[in-house]
Amino acid sequence: MTIHASAVSARADIDTGVPGLDDVLGGGLVSGGLYLIEGMAGAGKTILSSQIGFHRIRQGERVLYLTLIAESHDKLLSHLKSLSFFNDAAVAEQMLFVSGYHELIEDGLDGFLKLIAANLSEYRPRMMIIDGFRSARDFSGTDLVLSKFIHELNALVAALDCTTLLLAPLSGNEARPEHTLVDGLIELSRYSDGMRRARELEVHKMRGRDHLLGKHFFRISSHGLSVFPRLEAGHTLSAAPMELHTRLGFGLPRLDALLGGGFVKGSTTTLMGPSGVGKTLLCLQFLAAGLAQGEKAVYLGFYESPQRLTGKAEAVSIPLAAAIEDGRLLIQWHPSIELSIDEIAATVVQAVGESGATRLVIDGLDGFRDSALRPARFGLFLNAFSNQLRELGVTILMTEELPLYGDAGSARGVRLSALSENLVLLRYLQSGSRLRHTIAVVKVRESAHDASLRELVIDSGGLDVIDSLGNADSDVDPASTDGLPATLKTRSDG
Repeated sequence: MTIHASAVSARADIDTGVPGLDDVLGGGLVSGGLYLIEGMAGAGKTILSSQIGFHRIRQGERVLYLTLIAESHDKLLSHLKSLSFFNDAAVAEQMLFVSGYHELIEDGLDGFLKLIAANLSEYRPRMMIIDGFRSARDFSGTDLVLSKFIHELNALVAALDCTTLLLAPLSGNEARPEHTLVDGLIELSRYSDGMRRARELEVHKMRGRDHLLGKHFFRISSHGLSVFPRLEAGHTLSAAPMELHTRLGFGLPRLDALLGGGFVKGSTTTLMGPSGVGKTLLCLQFLAAGLAQGEKAVYLGFYESPQRLTGKAEAVSIPLAAAIEDGRLLIQWHPSIELSIDEIAATVVQAVGESGATRLVIDGLDGFRDSALRPARFGLFLNAFSNQLRELGVTILMTEELPLYGDAGSARGVRLSALSENLVLLRYLQSGSRLRHTIAVVKVRESAHDASLRELVIDSGGLDVIDSLGNADSDVDPASTDGLPATLKTRSDG
């Protein structure tokens, strides 16, 4: 059988309908292609292929589902009925189920191929799913026989423009004939980290596509699969120049003056300091300042519930309740549950994009980092995440915990602070019998800022910055500064 070049170039793109998958695939499948989906038992092969199949049905196409397993079709359908993409009315009309188990047992691969050809000729489906391809492997006898079958199947589905998915268990590191002959190879696997488990998808091969390399987290829910592409694998920076004139501040005149007028729009700022020093309250003040000017905002937190957060804000006269009620402020709270950092990032990007938010707070980078099953990639991830948000025009304020006492040179936050254009340091200072909250602007890019140490006052009337600490330097408890990285220790210059 000869396939002309003109026919190959005319192949259409086939979208899978699986959230995030087409991005990983580099644009979806190619019409008439032959794809192998491998995975261990329970990895999600049947759900994934069925989800793609029912999506193609919604596009007005027919799908042939061919099984090579002893399990009845009724049992298969009963498992799929609980998923939202399942369409009972389409079964036997647009989704046709055929068993090839008998033909394979009786006549081997030749008999099975004849069955495929007959059904393709009769029903003219645009997609075919062959579930249980392991049986074809087992009955092939030799690699040469299996290669011949794959080659003939590939030519058949290409000629009839029927996109085909083969489902098979993992073959490990062993090279199989079908790996070289199919147009694409997708692997579904599970990753373990202590007691935690995560599902991951990797595209090993995709002809005609510039697909994303590496592993990508996916989740199975009542809606089927959702894939969350690894941000650092596919994000590219925009060539558009950064706008440096618009400034966003806290709405606190003396603090904004320290910052040289505020943070540059689209920049990233890290607030560093020990627990209870005022990082979250400053974040809420930053959001309230934007809301007062008609902006929209998003808060991402990991430790405090929305109810506790609003109560905390009201206690210091920061009005947020009305903005939450009318949707100008979106609060995303992710307590200590097992979520992928890519999944969290996807929800934040969606919230910022849909709401048009100009300010974003990420309160608790430790909580964000703890969600990462592969912590080694967190720095690269955070860089890609902040760059993607920057291109949406949002200004980011993040908080990072420093130890109250002891050596902070090994603190995880010190390394991540380098990713921020701006760095603000909060700490405790003991003056006699009084414990003060202090604030210093360590770094503000594109701005002439004031680096002097000031006191941050927090009371029921709100937040404010006092111009001078007077002679408080002489009363500093040395233990209160041991928790600071040497490069960030700030002198009190009055």
